[in-house]
Amino acid sequence: MIDLHCHILPNLDDGPTSLDMALEMVRVALADGITITAATPHGRTSRSVSWVYSVDLVQQRIATLRDALAAADLPLTIVPGTEIFYESDVPERIKAGELLTYGNSRTILLEFGNDILVTMLEQAVFAVQLAGYRVLIAHPERIKVVQDNPNVLIPLIERGALLQLTADALTGSQGKRIQRLAETLVSHALVQVMASDAHGPHVRRMPLLAEARRQAANLIGDAAATAMVHDTPIAILADLPIDPPSPEPIQSRWKFW
Repeated sequence: MIDLHCHILPNLDDGPTSLDMALEMVRVALADGITITAATPHGRTSRSVSWVYSVDLVQQRIATLRDALAAADLPLTIVPGTEIFYESDVPERIKAGELLTYGNSRTILLEFGNDILVTMLEQAVFAVQLAGYRVLIAHPERIKVVQDNPNVLIPLIERGALLQLTADALTGSQGKRIQRLAETLVSHALVQVMASDAHGPHVRRMPLLAEARRQAANLIGDAAATAMVHDTPIAILADLPIDPPSPEPIQSRWKFW
């Protein structure tokens, strides 16, 4: 499996605070069946001024972690990335090399405030796409307009955006309401990727995907569930075309609360 959203680099943001803690996360990931992890620290924004971020620093921490993995004989592949909080200058900052895409691809992991309006969400995604990048939206299950009406994701999917569900949401670790929403998103093809969004043992958020993949398989079948944690992530990292299943509108009256 491939985990495209993991805060595994130490002493950068709200992830692990030591290399040993990062290695603990690696061991958990490997035991769970994860073979590739994208290191996606929060990019420095006006909302995260206390976090440390620069492309050079991320690359340095990745090199240090890779050296530690080799020394400990831990066969986890680490690829670079960034969880980018959307602000109006994001396209320019990516083009200037101030924020990392996934590896050598032209896909970025984009995060939005939970209270963003639908029109602003659509405009932001279009602005990044217009700049030449593919958008993977982090944890849409947290966004209020999605909680109110998951069908708002359909136009984004039809315009080429991808949605990444947090595995813990599907397994119930975030509560029954979020779990019900996650099940709805999966069963209606409103999410295409599943990732851990792990931050470390200090906050009890470890890189685990297997149980969520199993639960997704119960909803949509084994092949489609595997695509969420392997086939689609592989295509993202390789800049290959992706043709996800067509989203299925929710016809019944939806109520999150």
